Amino acid sequence: MTDQKKKSVLRSFSRNYWLVIMFEFFERGSYYGMMSVLSIYLTDILGFAKTSVGLIKGTIQPILYFLPILSGAIADRFGYRRTLTIAFALLGSGYFLTSQMSSYAAVFLALCVMALGAGTFKPIITGSIARTTDESNSALGFGIYYWSINLGAFLFPLILVPILRNIGWHWIIIASALGTGTMIIPTLFVFKEPPLPQRETGKEFNLIKTIANAFEIIYSPFVLIYHFVRSSKGRAILIYGIIALMLIFSGWQYINRKPVIKTINEATIIENDTALSFVVERNAMSEELYSISKSPEQKQVLVKIEKPDQYKDFKQTLLTELKTKIPSLDNLTEEAITDLLKRAEKKSVITIMIESIEDGKPFSIEKDESDNITLILYQPDQFENYKIKLLEQLHEHPNLISLSQGTLDDWIKSSQQRSFFLLYIVLLFISSLIILRIQQYYVRSDKVKQVIYNLLSLAAIVIIIWLIPGLNLFSRIVSSIIYFTVLSLYTIEIDDKSKFKDNFRFLLMIFIYSGFWILYFQMFDSVLWYVKAYVDATSLNNFINSIIGTIGISWSFNVEAVTYINAGTIILLQLIISNIVKNTKALPTMVAGIALGTIGMAILAISTNIWVFVTGIFIFSIGEMTAHPKFYSYVGLTAPKDRVATYMGYIFLYGVIGSSIGAILGAKMYVHFVDKLNQPRTLWLIFSGIGIVTIIGLLLYNKFTPKKAEE
Repeated sequence: MTDQKKKSVLRSFSRNYWLVIMFEFFERGSYYGMMSVLSIYLTDILGFAKTSVGLIKGTIQPILYFLPILSGAIADRFGYRRTLTIAFALLGSGYFLTSQMSSYAAVFLALCVMALGAGTFKPIITGSIARTTDESNSALGFGIYYWSINLGAFLFPLILVPILRNIGWHWIIIASALGTGTMIIPTLFVFKEPPLPQRETGKEFNLIKTIANAFEIIYSPFVLIYHFVRSSKGRAILIYGIIALMLIFSGWQYINRKPVIKTINEATIIENDTALSFVVERNAMSEELYSISKSPEQKQVLVKIEKPDQYKDFKQTLLTELKTKIPSLDNLTEEAITDLLKRAEKKSVITIMIESIEDGKPFSIEKDESDNITLILYQPDQFENYKIKLLEQLHEHPNLISLSQGTLDDWIKSSQQRSFFLLYIVLLFISSLIILRIQQYYVRSDKVKQVIYNLLSLAAIVIIIWLIPGLNLFSRIVSSIIYFTVLSLYTIEIDDKSKFKDNFRFLLMIFIYSGFWILYFQMFDSVLWYVKAYVDATSLNNFINSIIGTIGISWSFNVEAVTYINAGTIILLQLIISNIVKNTKALPTMVAGIALGTIGMAILAISTNIWVFVTGIFIFSIGEMTAHPKFYSYVGLTAPKDRVATYMGYIFLYGVIGSSIGAILGAKMYVHFVDKLNQPRTLWLIFSGIGIVTIIGLLLYNKFTPKKAEE
């Protein structure tokens, strides 16, 4: 009887549903297949600098997560099939161009094309699933969807990438192009437009209105505050007074920014007079154990240890290869390499502190017992006048012999950059209220006056973003793009307060739920550092090798295994978990999943034993697969039927919030509690506390929004 029910549920999914599941599998497999080697490909094959690669990734990630807000609205208005065709065209061409280009600008542009395609693709798939499922099969439907994501992300890097890398690195990216570009064929000939609700005549091809409406959800708090202010003079005085205080405080914080402290890790080690540099790549994506290369001037040999956990297995091979390739290193000993590696792993931490003092010495250099170096600039405005002398004194430290003038310039420039975030939010808030105030005149005015209003707004954007000092070019460009969205308030219909209340509740739910993803993104940072420094995997290695050793295979646990545990658990159990929770209410199920994830994180605080660690990650993964598909299902069922893709585009904000806060918070707390205080248990308990706060937030949300919770 149970098997018959399962079959009936699976048969309830349409052909379109299974088609988009296939789309998701190939798209995610193509993406993670390329991303698993992209950093190595760009640096080692194409020769790009790591900072340049960081700029590329720092650009495409925001596109991936922010574009769905716009592409979802466009898909709702112009059709899923058209938009999906464009997405696959961008993905296929972006990947293919990336594989064929070698210049930095061309590769950057090609990857941006790919990111545009990926950002366009995301809300269409989740929107299609939402339109082709209902209350009876939505939870299981999104569970299968989440399973396909992890299956593609697991299999492509594990199986396809190693095979293609032996043929040629660029073939990995070509395979990604084929995996996405060929999906145009079933899109055109098999995919059917999901059923759409009736729309009002005349709105279907209004592109400007569509783009503007895409941002009405994110600006709903501003619209509600505007209505609150407009209701009485007393409220207006209160709100405007608060805004004035916020402006003064944020401006003071921006201007009065000294001292600024910046911590920089320097991994390059130079051994005395030899031209030998060691760099440790702790989380390298390459299968290579190490690599040896020479500088263009042939004066420096660079040894990159990409698998430091396995160093003892290949150190003799490395020594032999060094002596063979570099005659000047003929006297190099195994002990010298081991010492270099230890020093490279520790890294010298340089903390730059900038203080403004008119007289006295321009700088000072202090070193503690752990080789941490604190550089204090007392006269940062005169840095150009004394930087050569400063560089000479830094070179007196053995670990900084290779420090270049350009690197020092970058450090100082990075330290002098001002925190613009709070001031930016306040200015955006003020601009939104101003536009909402004059919107009524804008609507009633003629075309000429409307153009004037837009030009004045654009001028204000230029003044605010481009004339304020202390921002780098990338920050100005990204800030301007985000700021331009405020112009959408000119065309948004703001009279329906109930609509904006629903939008605000939706945003609030995403914000609360993002707390869980602060925990999740530790899997890519603090958890890996913790495994490297504290977890001894000997007992697990011995257990597994005792099983597989009979067939001549040897296995060793390393930091990459954390991802395998997470993805492998989801692949094995996702469909079972989704079937269990398919008929449960959404928010309570999400709370239960986050509770399991929180327990999994708390287990890490119990012991550094490898079995305890694996148990914690395993339980966390069960929590993830319980909460996240139900989150998709909840949004898909409660979104307005004519704006499903728009809402599904917004849900990816959890990744923006969780990854940005999680990366910064995780790194800072790890340095403080683990590196400095040697208290990893405290770190995991704090993250468990974030999970508890997230649970409390969702419970309160469930209580005070009963209508949505019941739906």
